[in-house]
Amino acid sequence: MRQILSKVGLVTTTLVATISVTVVSAAKTSAISLMDVINGNYRGDGQPTELFNGPTALIPRAINLMLFVVGILAIFMLIFGGIRYVISGGAADKVKDAKNTILYAIVGLVVAILGYAIVQWVISVVGSGAGGGAV
Repeated sequence: MRQILSKVGLVTTTLVATISVTVVSAAKTSAISLMDVINGNYRGDGQPTELFNGPTALIPRAINLMLFVVGILAIFMLIFGGIRYVISGGAADKVKDAKNTILYAIVGLVVAILGYAIVQWVISVVGSGAGGGAV
């Protein structure tokens, strides 16, 4: 138990030291003056300027990242289900579990793609300013 705690302490200390060095080096390279804050010129290089439209829009970039992660996970689950199917040895319960893994990976991918399409439609409606009328 003592060895485990000492290893956890060593990992924690290393992690804190790494984060501290990163924060200090980042603070030195991106220092801003008080006048930049007062004038509103405190956005860093490459930071998004809009939420919905444009090449640096924040929400579409976040959605694309999540869709990418879901796609990668679906591919890994398809491969995992295929491997389970191959090594099932003909056992009915193992074959059923492998087929369910493959099926749910495909369903998850389809749901993610449909969700992406719906979100893109909502962003186009919100971004274009289409609405119900005057308030």
